[in-house]
Amino acid sequence: MRHHIRRTALALAVLATAAALTACAGASSVSGRLDGTRHLPQQTRRATRPRMVKRCRPGTTRVRHTSGRGSKKRTWYTTEHTTVCSTVRQGTETYRKVIRPERWCVELDDVNGKKSRDEIWYQVGRGTYQRALAIQVGDRMSFVPEDDGC
Repeated sequence: MRHHIRRTALALAVLATAAALTACAGASSVSGRLDGTRHLPQQTRRATRPRMVKRCRPGTTRVRHTSGRGSKKRTWYTTEHTTVCSTVRQGTETYRKVIRPERWCVELDDVNGKKSRDEIWYQVGRGTYQRALAIQVGDRMSFVPEDDGC
């Protein structure tokens, strides 16, 4: 019996390690010569939604009590005071709805050393974008993109 448990535990450990390695392999680094940068600011608009408020009112609950056993069993009821709350709509409220999230993009030439792969845009994080701003156009740069295109 212990042998089967150990074998199952070993198989699970191997599967977990394989899954972790597969997840890490998905993030591949790209390199090339910097050709340009682009910052797309966040776009928002005003929108309205229902305003939900909590309304409470007093209420009562009938509670059953028993004592004794068999034919000597006695039952009585009491009323306990409670508070009953519910969420109700009360008008509307305005808020800022995000239409497009903020994005930072970098354009590379000669991606991964291939002269034919020019003017390829990559979506990157803010730190990578700041690094790209600090270097000159034409300098080599490598990073892990968040997404292709911009």
